[in-house]
Amino acid sequence: MAVGDSRTLTRVVLLWSGIGVLLIAAFVAALGAVQRAYYSPTGFVGAFASSIAAHSLPEALAMPGAAPTASALRAAGLSPAASRELLRSDILPTIRDVTVASDTEGPDHVHTVVVKATADGRPVTASFRVRQAGSVLGVLPTWRFDSTPVGVSRITVAHADDFRVGRHTVHPRAASPDQPGTFSVSADYVVLPLAPLELSHASKYVRAAPVVTAPAPGTVTETVVDAQPTRAFTAEVQKQVNAFLDACAAQKVLQPAGCPFGVEIDDRVQGDPAWSMVTYPAVQLRPGDDAWETGQMVGVAHIDVTVQSLFDGTVSQRSDDVRFSMELSRVTIRPDGSLAIVVAQGP
Repeated sequence: MAVGDSRTLTRVVLLWSGIGVLLIAAFVAALGAVQRAYYSPTGFVGAFASSIAAHSLPEALAMPGAAPTASALRAAGLSPAASRELLRSDILPTIRDVTVASDTEGPDHVHTVVVKATADGRPVTASFRVRQAGSVLGVLPTWRFDSTPVGVSRITVAHADDFRVGRHTVHPRAASPDQPGTFSVSADYVVLPLAPLELSHASKYVRAAPVVTAPAPGTVTETVVDAQPTRAFTAEVQKQVNAFLDACAAQKVLQPAGCPFGVEIDDRVQGDPAWSMVTYPAVQLRPGDDAWETGQMVGVAHIDVTVQSLFDGTVSQRSDDVRFSMELSRVTIRPDGSLAIVVAQGP
């Protein structure tokens, strides 16, 4: 072989060797990038969080260890019977800026991965526990959640029987039908991490200010939707109280039957007494044990009556204001929207 041919062959060998080294380096770099992106604790958890942010719940819950099975919830100390009704993509907040903040490996080789994001503008954080589940070709490790990544929200609706989340109305009694028929209802619900839910209640007679529930993975959060009377509710009860007292005042007797006011006169009454209302008691509703109620309310009625003295027979006109108190012991809203009102009877 000629000297020139030998030098050419050397250059070709060196060129291809260099290309081979670059290809190997590129492969190793690509392999590392793939491992970090898909085959690392941060990549695994990041994919889960990104699926939630994309509202792709089937994809997120299909990841190893993510499904909220009864056994997974029980292992985390959560209620295995918790309702899955809030696992809906249409009620999730807008989740942005998903970032893996840290990855810490414990002595048991379980990684704690912390993720931060914003949900409807609110900062949110969640910690996930993951461990290696196996590998692909003995090179790329695979991962699974070591404990459930979901939480449970124990939601109580005080003084009402449902709550709203997004456009969805939820009835806790449907999720927990065995609870007694009390003034409030509650149930446990599985809730996704990084996705706080805003709960509220709004109806004609009661309304609850929005509250946010956001249980951390593997935890139970107590959330109360506290429904309070609306002005319409108070006004309607006041209207019915006024009508009740007007009916009392229409009775032409000293002691109107079933009414909170009346007088006793020892002298002889001539003609019919005439009652009228001066001041109606002001209704202020408050929650009782199993219904709405009021405390003692004070009002003033007026009586005009002609009396004859039993002592000397003189006749006089009596015109008096009569102060009285009354209490509503039970105010409930019937299923048809009408009110049932019970006036407390005196001793």
